[in-house]
Amino acid sequence: MVSTDHMKKKIILFTLSLTKGGAETQLVKLASFLKERGYAVVILYLLPKNDFKEFLGINAIPYKLISFKKGLGIFCLIKYIQSIQPDVLVSFMFGANIIARGIKFLTSLKLITSVRNNEIAKRYFYLYKLTYKLDDISTFNSIVSLEKFKNDGLTVTSKSFLMNNAISINETKHDSLKNDVFTFISIAHFRPQKDYKSLFKAIDILVKNKVPVKLLVLGIIGDATWPFELIKEYGIEDQVDILGFVNDPSYYIEKSNAVVLSTFWEGTPNAVLEGMSKKKPIICSDVPGCTELINASNCGFVSEKSNPIDLANKMEKLMMLSVEERDQLSFNGYKYVIDNHDESKVLKKWEQLICSL
Repeated sequence: MVSTDHMKKKIILFTLSLTKGGAETQLVKLASFLKERGYAVVILYLLPKNDFKEFLGINAIPYKLISFKKGLGIFCLIKYIQSIQPDVLVSFMFGANIIARGIKFLTSLKLITSVRNNEIAKRYFYLYKLTYKLDDISTFNSIVSLEKFKNDGLTVTSKSFLMNNAISINETKHDSLKNDVFTFISIAHFRPQKDYKSLFKAIDILVKNKVPVKLLVLGIIGDATWPFELIKEYGIEDQVDILGFVNDPSYYIEKSNAVVLSTFWEGTPNAVLEGMSKKKPIICSDVPGCTELINASNCGFVSEKSNPIDLANKMEKLMMLSVEERDQLSFNGYKYVIDNHDESKVLKKWEQLICSL
């Protein structure tokens, strides 16, 4: 039980952007949980796009855009924070973490940072190295990133904690699907880190090998035209359906036989965890954050990064398993998510960390 004093804490959750992504989704989940628990919560962000307006409005979660135009943004940000007089600032992702450390330096506000990726961009590295000791608590959403930052001297070991992604788990009956064609689903925006070109080529390879297959693609497309052009070039229009951004992908996950993620790098992929929570076997690229997850859970296969031939082979291998073998992979993943990523457990751990300051 959290004490009444702790329930009165004022908490600011801070990020650069509220575009729909794994880190932003986790931040909004945390804000919603804390508000329900009686905390005063405000979300601050710096870039104008906000994909969560509807959810935040329905749940009466305050949010504010602080524009950094004309170089005055940092002063506006500090002034606004001082007007709220929060107890704790929680920042998500590298850029926001660095700015939050500057705020901590100027205000002595308690700070919790959240690292959502295994690799830090060069533009952030040196500032991160200079400022990491300002954190009161540093959190990491994968053991890979936690150990890497410890080894690279980018975090204080005694103040560093693993904080897994929080995944909603709804108990549903699991029936092996009888789709006419084995259906994969990929849930990933068309961003540079995602390797859709290898995935589309893998589908092309399967089709040429006369392997019946279907691929559903969910994610923000933006102005990109190349995905449609590449699908047409390969002649796989009948096999690939690009559905665009879907706010709740649960329906499509449940209608699919397996989840596939072709990527160049990841932190801890929400899409994979959501697939596991829906009792689906997984295929992921062999990159940090994915490989460890698949190996720890034994829920599917990893394929060589940027290798469409190996990806096609792994997809076919999964398709050729017996129903019982695929079901076992599905239940392995489901159990792993329950044990390590159950939303109720993870968010309570966040609460304990916040209340420890």
